[in-house]
Amino acid sequence: MRHCAYLILMLAAQAVNASPDNHTFLNLISDDQKTPASSLIFDSPANEVDWGQALFSDHSVQSKPKFYRTVLRYSHHYNVPADLVFGIIKTESNFNPDAISHKGAKGLMQLMDMNSRHWKIDPFLPDQNIKVGTAMIARLLEKYDGNIELALAAYNAGEGTVRKYKGVPPFKETQQYIVKVKKNMKLFSGISPPVGSFPSLFISDIH
Repeated sequence: MRHCAYLILMLAAQAVNASPDNHTFLNLISDDQKTPASSLIFDSPANEVDWGQALFSDHSVQSKPKFYRTVLRYSHHYNVPADLVFGIIKTESNFNPDAISHKGAKGLMQLMDMNSRHWKIDPFLPDQNIKVGTAMIARLLEKYDGNIELALAAYNAGEGTVRKYKGVPPFKETQQYIVKVKKNMKLFSGISPPVGSFPSLFISDIH
């Protein structure tokens, strides 16, 4: 009996002193211990909207972009690829919620005042800006049967301009805008849940 008790004590001591080198782990987490970067669960900041509890992180990405959960929430709601929304935000404002263009477009997705007034929002509030911007690009994608280039051209130059030229207008600014957004989309493709509603999304005539 004493021999058995001695063996148990010895095994317990080995477990406590274990290290990754001998493939034995004792997973004790104290209250003040920081969550490791490789944690499966991505904990959102307290001030950010929680979209879907316990989202799993992508191990190929060191950290999530700003406004990650807000973008996922509205992209899911409006059935828009999240990487498209991220691509627009990156291109339009580089994730600066206080950005103002020389034309007066404001916030993350660079909304014009007429759109902000129509939706009765403050364009400098990230949640409201992302909601309206995502709703706008969702409507354009639906209007143009999922053609991302026409949707982005209309987002950048206006639907009237796309109608006038019967496609992407011959404006260098608009054409470069489309290329930049699609390039930036690739930065976020690995961390965005797929949306398969737009079969022509990556068909491109612009190189």
